[in-house]
Amino acid sequence: MSRFKLQYQVAELHLRQVFTISRGSKATVKNVMVQLQSKGITGYGEAAPNTRYGEDAAKVIAYVEALPDNFFDEIATAEELVKKLDRQEHRDNVNPVQSARVAVEMAWLDWWGKAQDKPLLKLWETPTNIGPVTSFTIGLDELDVMQQKVEQATAYPVLKVKLGTDRDRQIINALREVTDKPLRVDANEGWKTLDEAKAAIDFLAEQNIEMVEQPMPADQLKDMVALKAYSPIPLCADESFEGQENLEEIARAFDIINIKLMKTGSIVKARQIISRAGETRLKVMIGCMIESSLANTAGAILSLWADYADLDGHLLIADDPYQGLQLDEKKRIVLRDRPGLGVVRRKASR
Repeated sequence: MSRFKLQYQVAELHLRQVFTISRGSKATVKNVMVQLQSKGITGYGEAAPNTRYGEDAAKVIAYVEALPDNFFDEIATAEELVKKLDRQEHRDNVNPVQSARVAVEMAWLDWWGKAQDKPLLKLWETPTNIGPVTSFTIGLDELDVMQQKVEQATAYPVLKVKLGTDRDRQIINALREVTDKPLRVDANEGWKTLDEAKAAIDFLAEQNIEMVEQPMPADQLKDMVALKAYSPIPLCADESFEGQENLEEIARAFDIINIKLMKTGSIVKARQIISRAGETRLKVMIGCMIESSLANTAGAILSLWADYADLDGHLLIADDPYQGLQLDEKKRIVLRDRPGLGVVRRKASR
């Protein structure tokens, strides 16, 4: 009998407001929470599947259920766990479900740190416990509502604005009526031609824009290379970078990569990507899907090595079931001195 017990449950998380990007809207998300138990210790992990990458809660559950009962026995390091997951997928001849993979790895790392009564950030010898300033996202909406969202986010020094629509200029002009803060723009593949993207960049270049994330569809890399040569604003790869791509090729088209755990499928592999990114002069942003504090805290550990953070997923959720990362008065990521990932479950409200 295995000494480990792996369990899961689907958590329907409710957003504080309907969240809209160029691809659609959502009011709730179905994430899968994973628990790994052994020796009276429980490690927690979270999968936040995204349909953009062909994933949903059912696929996460199928992945977790397919792991053998004794899968975690005889694993001593996170690197061994990653290799075993790779072998399992190869043996079963199945495509990886990246959000499920990282949830399993997250739970093991949390358990591993707790078993040693040490924070993962200390076991991994992070340079600090304070990360970059996180941006706060303003989703698409009516112009007056977007203005209200900006005014409600006065505590955040950097805002991320969703674009990729036929009213992008009106949106930016409306927001500039209520704030002069630096903005990060995310088009979510919304500009479909090079001429359209260039025109958008021309306008944004005069609007104090810190970066433009995923201007064009991921399959238009040639156009992105041309856009990078044209753009005075740094360009960030999101949908164009899932984790397996050649970084030198990505660096031809982008200045920054957005590493999301739910895309890379591994915290360990994400650390390796951060290390390799420096060799290609790519800067790194740690981002997120709509996730609770559980997954965002795992991402926050990676942000300690990164240039930028976009870890506000938990702030968009009304019923976050966990507590973990904190933000200081400057809205920098702060991690506490707790064993494992540093996450605890909130007490259920009555």
